[in-house]
Amino acid sequence: MGQETTTRSATGIPGLDPLIQGGLQSGDFVLLVGDLGTGKTIFSSEFIYNSAKRLGEAAVFATFEEDVASLKRNMLRFGMDFDTLEKEKKVKIIDLEALQGRGMGSNIETLLGALDSLRARRLVVDSLTAFLSSAQEKFDYSFLMHLVYKTLKREGVTTLMTVSRPAIPLGEVGVEEFVADGIFELQNYISRDVELKTRFIIRKLRGTDHSRRFHSVVFTPNGIEILPYTP
Repeated sequence: MGQETTTRSATGIPGLDPLIQGGLQSGDFVLLVGDLGTGKTIFSSEFIYNSAKRLGEAAVFATFEEDVASLKRNMLRFGMDFDTLEKEKKVKIIDLEALQGRGMGSNIETLLGALDSLRARRLVVDSLTAFLSSAQEKFDYSFLMHLVYKTLKREGVTTLMTVSRPAIPLGEVGVEEFVADGIFELQNYISRDVELKTRFIIRKLRGTDHSRRFHSVVFTPNGIEILPYTP
């Protein structure tokens, strides 16, 4: 393999960056897939918080899964103080549910406006499923997906969008999997000692020599950490 020349940005998720050559490529569009309770919102919040707090990159978090006040309160349990970062204009949190009925074009403009206001190039949408289904226009799903993807790509925004559903059997994927540059998956499973645990796998990540193994997910006082797999 030739010398790595691509600009990469660390995710800031403990244990993840060594699995993806140090971070994501600028403009990567990544889906974070997982069932309820696998930690998608915590993972996404860490991605944004670490970007602004530790990596010096402003970021935008658009939430549909819970209201802004609940998100801030829940993430404060993991030491993520989004109120302070918002006051410092390092992070902007948008309540997407409040934008329902305005149309997909208006929603995309709101996201781009928030990114521009902070000169941010990192975005989370929690979740893509709710974001697309909120469109009032009768667009084809694949058209919407390509519209969102191409718009963010054109702006050079590194994007993480969550998708809420059970683990996907190989071969049963939708248009979003083909469009996305990367797919990260969080899965719940029953361990050998009959305990409910969570594991992580990188299904794909274009242009990156990434790990293809399962890794364990541990929930710590600081959020999620990815460790070697223990069945």
